[in-house]
Amino acid sequence: MKAEIRTGRTRSAASAPFPDAEPSSSHPALAPLTLSRVLAFSLPALGAALADPLMSLVDTACVGQVSAIGLAALGPNTAVFGFVSMVFQFFTVSVTAMVSRARDDRNDVAKKTQSRRVSDALSLALLCGAGSSAALMAFGGHILRLMYTPSELMVPARAYLTIRAAALPAALVALVGTAASLGARDARAPLRVAAATSSLNLLVNLYLVLGPPRLGIVGSAIGTCLSQHVGAALFVAHMSSKKSGLTLRLRVPTWRRAKPFLSSGAALTTRSVCVMSAYSLATAAASSMGTLTVAAHQVLVGLVTLAQFCPEPLSACAQSELASVAARRGFRKTTSRAERRFAKDSARLLLCCGGALGLGVASSCYLTLVSFPHVFSADVHVAMAVRAMAPIVFVAVFAYALVCVMDGLIFASGRMVFAAGASIANLPLAAAFIARASGG
Repeated sequence: MKAEIRTGRTRSAASAPFPDAEPSSSHPALAPLTLSRVLAFSLPALGAALADPLMSLVDTACVGQVSAIGLAALGPNTAVFGFVSMVFQFFTVSVTAMVSRARDDRNDVAKKTQSRRVSDALSLALLCGAGSSAALMAFGGHILRLMYTPSELMVPARAYLTIRAAALPAALVALVGTAASLGARDARAPLRVAAATSSLNLLVNLYLVLGPPRLGIVGSAIGTCLSQHVGAALFVAHMSSKKSGLTLRLRVPTWRRAKPFLSSGAALTTRSVCVMSAYSLATAAASSMGTLTVAAHQVLVGLVTLAQFCPEPLSACAQSELASVAARRGFRKTTSRAERRFAKDSARLLLCCGGALGLGVASSCYLTLVSFPHVFSADVHVAMAVRAMAPIVFVAVFAYALVCVMDGLIFASGRMVFAAGASIANLPLAAAFIARASGG
């Protein structure tokens, strides 16, 4: 699933981006990864990465001005849709690696393979999105109760979940479109789509939530759902254009077509489930403490989620750039000295960038929570609770920036089992800490 840059002796099946990829000798010489290249890739990609969390933050800010109940009802929904997003994150990893490898091969066979794989990813994304959407609509009430959603929040929370679930197929299509663009070193297309969808979401929220309709959380769900469908349509139009060089053809997913994504994505999905399980446990613990606590928790989750997406372009840069090493090695058992030096120098540069970015983003979050907590909620008690958590948020955001870059390096190395194992080991520790903090 991921490209691999390791210097070990054998090549595992899980580490290969696609098992049936053919070796190629057409790769150009490795050019050193420089700060200017990192910035040229990461800055546009940052806008794309922030699209979804910005929409969630806009939802939080708009609904929070109308009702504390509505704001609290967003809490369990944020955990649910965050969980679903993480489960299908393997699309991002596999498609980015595949497109990056095909781009480096620079031949007609690779282009045809690239088109076929992106088409298969889109087909599988539509199927997974439709299935997830149907499951959430059918069992939304049970899922919210598993999140310990208070009874007074069930009606607005269920309404938001049902409307938002209708956008899951579109959200997964946009995920594939973003990965395909980043794998081709094109961060501008996702940026343009993100700008369009975020602007649309803001306008719809301002009208439906704060404007004359006063639909509250329902208006917020409509805005997000509409924006995600527009984003998916824009990505499909971009990938179907001559500029992309892709020839898309949707077809019914079979095991042979889905296997390169699902088999290599098993470890990543396991990791994602563990990570989001910890978030879900925290949300459930907050929900059990009452409306005030879960409302403050939702504000913090919205801001932290936005902050956590900031280093994602650096992680994507690691995966996209270091895939070249795996593509060069092809079916060789070892890497060359030049390849190892390229990987080490690139890792150091990306980690330094991650530390600097983390410090800046963490400081911004701290100042926002301390100085402007009323922006997220008109309730003074919620604002006070949010302000009190500013120091913890600072530490968490800074640490995550470094962890995110390390994740990108681990994914690029193909050590997905290690990533999954670390998350499995961390989950019981996180659960014990949450239980102790909540008095459980």
